[in-house]
Amino acid sequence: MLTLENNPVYGSAIAVGGRGFLIRGASGSGKSGLVLQMMALGADLISDDQVIMERSAGTITMSAPQTLAGKIEARFVGILNVPSRQNVVLNHVIDLDVDSQAQLPQLQYCEVLGLRIDLINGRNVPNLASILMIFGRTERHC
Repeated sequence: MLTLENNPVYGSAIAVGGRGFLIRGASGSGKSGLVLQMMALGADLISDDQVIMERSAGTITMSAPQTLAGKIEARFVGILNVPSRQNVVLNHVIDLDVDSQAQLPQLQYCEVLGLRIDLINGRNVPNLASILMIFGRTERHC
């Protein structure tokens, strides 16, 4: 089981509607690229590269470190200044280091600061940005 206890967490975070997604993976795994694709489809940046997590009353909120707020790396272009949101509740973790083992996977979870959070293995998932945008506005059924 994936467990995230470090703070800040190395990854990126995005909001779709009222849902917060933490996108994690190794350097070069496509975190910022996925966030940029989702932003082009209407998602809001929370943070790129590092995410501050705060646990309170059974939820975890995500924000950007002050020095990174409103900034995202566009590889081979530079740093872009964009609007961003803060203190968004974490609902889902997307792991870009792990392939999904099934076309219709069972629900999976990871532990973040002691709480069980929905986990989606996202490496090599075609159309992941579009899938997450739709998922962020609806429900996933397994």
